[in-house]
Amino acid sequence: MKKVWCFLVLLSVYSVTYAQVKNVWLNAKDEVIADSAQAVTYAVYGKLSGDSVYTFKKFDFDGILLASGSFRQDSLVEPHGQFIYYNWITPDNNYTNDSFEINGRERFIELVGNYRNGLRQGRWISYYTDKKIKQVITFDRGILHGAYQYFAPNGKLIAQGLYASGKKNGTWILNGGKQEDEYENDKLISSLKGRKLQQKQAERQRIQQ
Repeated sequence: MKKVWCFLVLLSVYSVTYAQVKNVWLNAKDEVIADSAQAVTYAVYGKLSGDSVYTFKKFDFDGILLASGSFRQDSLVEPHGQFIYYNWITPDNNYTNDSFEINGRERFIELVGNYRNGLRQGRWISYYTDKKIKQVITFDRGILHGAYQYFAPNGKLIAQGLYASGKKNGTWILNGGKQEDEYENDKLISSLKGRKLQQKQAERQRIQQ
């Protein structure tokens, strides 16, 4: 009963704002289902007059916002535009302290990215609980293509490289600069670390000077 009550309250709020409002039950795979007893989350979405997309917000049954974004059609099969995903702060993901909150916040933005015509496009950025960037992945029409970066909780760059059409290419710098791997069409060509890497880095500096 609590599930239905929360759902109806949020629906009434959105009805005031949007010209067309619909609601759906979602299972664990975010698939639309008819049976509320099988639902694990629900979504409210609507379309402002003159707008070209349906604004979408997904909630748990306590009314907590889990994700927001937009879809081209009311069937919710083609995401289009920016999506934001939220999560709870826990001692397992909180690298700032051992509590369930940071500066009074119990939740944080975990992932932000854009869809174009149903496919991931551009940079998708994930975050640590304290808002520092965790990972940057670049997509082109749903395929990994472009810069990749991974950061430690202290902000130090741990790994970086390039994808081309879903495959690793060029120089990948790993372990905070202690290792360099060379890839060609996802095939590892060489891997340097220790003294050999130091010699290569010294030679690179001489050329740049």
